[in-house]
Amino acid sequence: MTQDRIAPRTLALALAVLRVSLGGFLLLWSLEKFFIPQTTVGIWKTFYLVSIGPQLPYAIGAVETVLSLAIIAGLWRRVSYGLGLLLHFISVAASWKQLIDPWGLLSGGRLNHLFLAGVPVLAAFFALYLLRDADIWTLDQWRSRPSASPRPA
Repeated sequence: MTQDRIAPRTLALALAVLRVSLGGFLLLWSLEKFFIPQTTVGIWKTFYLVSIGPQLPYAIGAVETVLSLAIIAGLWRRVSYGLGLLLHFISVAASWKQLIDPWGLLSGGRLNHLFLAGVPVLAAFFALYLLRDADIWTLDQWRSRPSASPRPA
């Protein structure tokens, strides 16, 4: 392997690890909507300035779970990776106040530094989206392989 070229298997492994970890990250947030739906209600009220009913977290969680599993499997990569990127971008953008004041210097001492972890996750989603066609260890790739021709009797 030279410095200007990455071995295809190395790239495939790196993208598979990135895909599964990002999908797993999103899946944990999805499952929270089922196990602690009141947290989702509070997040939407605080960060998106929208009051949602107590049943909506379950619907959001169901859609997000399907998206998470599609990302983990590498299914419908353009759409699933793009939606994962968009979803996380909205989440990071909604927490802009916490991002510009991670140590609570402007908000009266309330620490917000854990919100910073969302920024490299956003960068990872962006990288995965850009490299989606190079992500070859996926269900999409497996489905697109030509089927073996039947053997003559």
